[in-house]
Amino acid sequence: MYIMLNNVIDSVKYTLKAALMVLVVYALAGCSLTPYQHGSPEPSALLERAVTQEKGMFSVRASVPGEKEAEEIFGFPVYKRGIQPVWLEISNNGDSRARFILSSVDSEYFSPLEVAYMHKKYFSKQGWLDMEQFLYENAMPRMIAAGETASGYVFTNAVPGTKSFNVELIHTRGDSHFVGFTFFIEVPGFVPDHATVDFASLYPADAITDTDPEGLRTLLKTLPCCAQNRAGDATGQPVNVVLVGKGLNILRALLRAGWSETSYKKDDNYLNSSNYLFGRPPDAVFRKSRGTTTERNELSLWVAPVRVDGKPAWLGMVRHAIGRRFEIEETLFGTALDPDVDDGRNYLLQNLWYSNSLEAFAYSDTVPPVPMSQPQSDFGGNPFFTDGLRIVMWISGEPILLTDVHNLLWLELSGQPEVNP
Repeated sequence: MYIMLNNVIDSVKYTLKAALMVLVVYALAGCSLTPYQHGSPEPSALLERAVTQEKGMFSVRASVPGEKEAEEIFGFPVYKRGIQPVWLEISNNGDSRARFILSSVDSEYFSPLEVAYMHKKYFSKQGWLDMEQFLYENAMPRMIAAGETASGYVFTNAVPGTKSFNVELIHTRGDSHFVGFTFFIEVPGFVPDHATVDFASLYPADAITDTDPEGLRTLLKTLPCCAQNRAGDATGQPVNVVLVGKGLNILRALLRAGWSETSYKKDDNYLNSSNYLFGRPPDAVFRKSRGTTTERNELSLWVAPVRVDGKPAWLGMVRHAIGRRFEIEETLFGTALDPDVDDGRNYLLQNLWYSNSLEAFAYSDTVPPVPMSQPQSDFGGNPFFTDGLRIVMWISGEPILLTDVHNLLWLELSGQPEVNP
């Protein structure tokens, strides 16, 4: 019995020693001896491409460093933690101080010391303190004194592609105490899909039809109702969205509404799985993701050979990807899509409306209806159903009040919003 007890005690001691050694190894691994080193907080390339806007007594310059550029500035891979620095310079040329509303750039911004804490593992204890000091000193201040200029960084959530954000200020002089700016900043290192398309060469001049809204109403009957596969011998899902507007206005409207640009690798895998219209894959793809899963909305757009009052018409579809928790599942088993294609169409209408980008809209019954009780499948085997309606939306370059949106009432439909008909 005594011998057995000693064996148990020895076993416990051995286990405790092993556990202690593991803890020591992990502790040593986590204690970096690396000092903190950073680059110039305002490199010349960042300042040279800064965009400037002026309103009244205020001038604002803004620029966004790319992923590699940000790592050189801050000394650690800030983008890898989903953080995107935005550089601002605000000049207050008035005679009273102004307050910068930090949350106007990103309502869920990161504080400088929070960013430092998230990256402390890269540096020694003193390096961590030095990093805190650098980030704190180079953060954008909230107060800009009268006649002074302040600059610094706001640490925002990273989004791919063009960075869209507001800069809002409050001051105490004049009739209006609030001033706001909206920026759309191109970020180095990211080339969106639509930037690789030569839109001017897509159609010969004599192949483009110029029309007005009533002419478009008739013309929609002759435009493709659905996408096709790469070979053109199988049908895809309905093309149930039409956007009318200049490309830049549509881009900015989608960015304001929370959509992100994409940059897909145009390999055979992409081309074989894409929807095709007018004999080509989408001219532009935008994405709105949900959390860390693969669930997302994807908007594919093709510019049509049609101009409405001088503005291009874009045909599109919204696909709602559901049901895959990890990307590897989507790679192995394909993208699971919501069969209710009308829901994505209606979501885009609401989304653009509530982001103050919608000028007018109309419903068009130019897609073959597919009842829910008898769904069809697209060329990828995804079932879908639809009421057979398209939504045509006129996109504004300037913000539009919700109550100033016009419903053209092309169809008598129950339940449609009757706003300024």
